[in-house]
Amino acid sequence: MTQSPRTPAGLDRRALLGLALTGGVLAGCSGGDPEPAATSAPTATTSATPSPTATGTPDADTDPSFVPNGLSSTQRTVYRYGEHYRQVSDLWLPTGDRRNVLLVVVHGGGWEAGYDRRDINDLVGDMVGRGYPVLNVDYRGYGDGGGWPSTFTDTATAVDLASVAATQFSLPLDRVCLVGHSAGGHLAMWAAGRRALPSGAPGADPKVVPALAASLSGVLHPSVAYGEDANVAGLFGGSPTDVPDRFAIGDPSRLAPYRMPLWAGAGTSDEVVPVSQTEYFCDTVRAAGDSVEEQLVPGANHVAGKDPGGPIVPLFRTWLESRLG
Repeated sequence: MTQSPRTPAGLDRRALLGLALTGGVLAGCSGGDPEPAATSAPTATTSATPSPTATGTPDADTDPSFVPNGLSSTQRTVYRYGEHYRQVSDLWLPTGDRRNVLLVVVHGGGWEAGYDRRDINDLVGDMVGRGYPVLNVDYRGYGDGGGWPSTFTDTATAVDLASVAATQFSLPLDRVCLVGHSAGGHLAMWAAGRRALPSGAPGADPKVVPALAASLSGVLHPSVAYGEDANVAGLFGGSPTDVPDRFAIGDPSRLAPYRMPLWAGAGTSDEVVPVSQTEYFCDTVRAAGDSVEEQLVPGANHVAGKDPGGPIVPLFRTWLESRLG
């Protein structure tokens, strides 16, 4: 259901991203690492060949968990943009008819080093099975080369690889939808709005500007008083008081107007990211003149936001089909 405007959330949100989190979706870690030197231009391969950074680094070329259920590794083309195994975008193509859309998805996991693109595999497999070409982007998490600004610049570079994929496979670059879950909802919406960033800011001057953007249970207003959340601090390298300039760049609610149709869904029983995050963002972008469809699903929890069989994802699919087919 689309909600009517509310008073924007200067409310007490000390539960934001709760620190005792179900399933470790947002488990506190140390701060981010510095941005490394720029890497060479991305290249496309038919499989991933990770460059291990630590003992136990997974090999996406041989580890079957990197292949979503229902898909085959032969459907994957890998675009690398750095040496870390997470500096990659995996393009998954349907085996049959393709929809004239390119879906770019961003995984969650609290922007943390312990989570990668496999976190969103169920959604990827579902959408590819429905005929959507899907670019599953990855980025370094804080604690393993990510944090400020690396997680942001990684995400921007990974999303911009959609332009390479579109050229190689005749995909529609003017019909791109960006979507992410949880921390990925934050990064997807941020990536959609980064054309508003000043030149020289992390992620500025995008090569890919989507037609649509969506958030599934996303962290859409990290600048709010969040009770010293360890994950937000890990991503930004401090609190909004400590590093206000970073939050001015990296908070999606501060990038409006987006000048594209938006969708934001969340469960009212989300135990990880308060529904007020979605409410605040929708109120803010509406006030800036944007069109946003807001879906607050009674009783749905956080994991439901990325579950293709749950109550939230079908609402997103319906909206996407109504807009792009």
